[in-house]
Amino acid sequence: MAAPYLAGIAICDDDPKIGRKHILLGKQGLLDGSRAVVTDWRKSQISKLYYEWDEGEEYEDEIGDRERTGTIEKKIAYGISRRELLSLQSGAGSFEKQNGVWGEPGQQNSSVIKKEASGDHRMVDIVSLIDRDQFGLITRNSDGCLYLTGGAGCGKTTVALHRLSYLIFNQPELFRPKRCLVVMFNKSLRNYVKKTSVDLLTNQLPVETFHSWAVGAMRSLGINASFTAKGEGGLTTLKKSSGMYAALLEYVGTRGRESALEDLAAFYGDSALWRRHLGGSPQVDALAREGRRLLDGPAREIAFDDAGVMIHLAQLRNKGTECPGALGWYDHVLVDEAQDLSLVELHALMFATTGRRSLTVCADEKQKILDFVDSAGFSAFQLQLKNAGLSSGELGISYRSTRQIMALASRVSGRAVGKVVNEGPDPRFHTFASQVEALSALRRSVGALLAREKNSLTAIICRFKHEAQSVYGALKELPGVRLQTADLSFEPGLLITNAHQVKGLEFSGVILWNPSQKSYPATDLGKNLLYVAITRASNRLAIYHSEPLSRLFSE
Repeated sequence: MAAPYLAGIAICDDDPKIGRKHILLGKQGLLDGSRAVVTDWRKSQISKLYYEWDEGEEYEDEIGDRERTGTIEKKIAYGISRRELLSLQSGAGSFEKQNGVWGEPGQQNSSVIKKEASGDHRMVDIVSLIDRDQFGLITRNSDGCLYLTGGAGCGKTTVALHRLSYLIFNQPELFRPKRCLVVMFNKSLRNYVKKTSVDLLTNQLPVETFHSWAVGAMRSLGINASFTAKGEGGLTTLKKSSGMYAALLEYVGTRGRESALEDLAAFYGDSALWRRHLGGSPQVDALAREGRRLLDGPAREIAFDDAGVMIHLAQLRNKGTECPGALGWYDHVLVDEAQDLSLVELHALMFATTGRRSLTVCADEKQKILDFVDSAGFSAFQLQLKNAGLSSGELGISYRSTRQIMALASRVSGRAVGKVVNEGPDPRFHTFASQVEALSALRRSVGALLAREKNSLTAIICRFKHEAQSVYGALKELPGVRLQTADLSFEPGLLITNAHQVKGLEFSGVILWNPSQKSYPATDLGKNLLYVAITRASNRLAIYHSEPLSRLFSE
């Protein structure tokens, strides 16, 4: 095992039969015969001594059905990668190993040090870093829905994944891995979680995007349709609106059609229904044309934005039944970045769960980056969950980005800075007279960076895909440079991508390319997207630009 333990605690229990004892915590338990050498962190009756009590405190808690009292004498967090000890943190101080030499840590983010020492840029393992509040959310009662929110880098996704792992470990009869589902924002984040969470979640557990889940769910529901990128222009905003959900509920009261495709076509073609919900909007006629296209098109294809509507329509028609992977099936669903899903899509995922409606929903409305998704939809979904007994928790500590980076993120977004764990260098702005000069300077800087830091991972984040392609054209001859605007990989080097692809991800360093007023206008969406781009940086942030910066930097 690459990291057999992650944390340790020394206790002095008042029961003389226990007395002084040293307990190691790890991702998995290890036994020597019947003696526990390492305790699985998910055994909360034991691990809560580490997470809920501070060094030097007297504890009083129920452990193993008995009241226990004593003192926490020592707590140690171990940073281990590939069987090498890289860091120690305790009440006595922190120590880190850099270039084979032990010393006190500098200002650099400790998680960055570990990643760059090993060349392993997978998701940070937070088991030894979980604080009291996070542990409480992870081990919270499994009934109903838990809503997690908080700013960038506070660990929403990581806490949610640890919570799911905790539920599966402690209640395997209620949370079966094959019948739990993780839904991520895009393919990049989905693949990142699949690659980086193999020690946390069994590979039997499906990790999908909404659309990859939708393809399987449609097949399971007996819906035979293929996807097309074509469709009636301008209808995506309507299909992602909260009005679409209200219209769908009314339509379900009518008689269904022979096939799901015909049912969807009839729904889109009900002009009287849409006039009640949209008034005199010209989109009513466009939607009717979409319905006719579904019936008359040669391949009976649907647009990608039809998937959630079609699935939820079929779910409502078959309410009360069970359909594998699509309806009444999942013991638990974890939905990440829920603020960028429509109300219909959120309800489709909720209907995919069993009657217990066990969900973990992660969202931050200040990181909403899709302008065609109706913001009111997520608020309506929250209200419905609250009425059903939603519990919630807000994570207020930033573990990813440094204080200096978060200060800049606060300036562009207007969002107050909470507690930030890490210190680092100030963001650096580089201004050039032309794009040619900017690309030439960028090439020199990147070449020096790749030669100096062979294990680091830096991302150049452009606003648009065509900008990423231009930057790649200027840098592609350098070793370790790759263009990835769809499925990202996380080997050391330099990754050039666009802003919509980096949601939920993190990099040692980020170079933000030409964040102009056109790219990031002073709108709510512009603020959110720039906030997301800036907060992908764990330790180093540089801005290269030849056009005037977005006004958000000076507001």
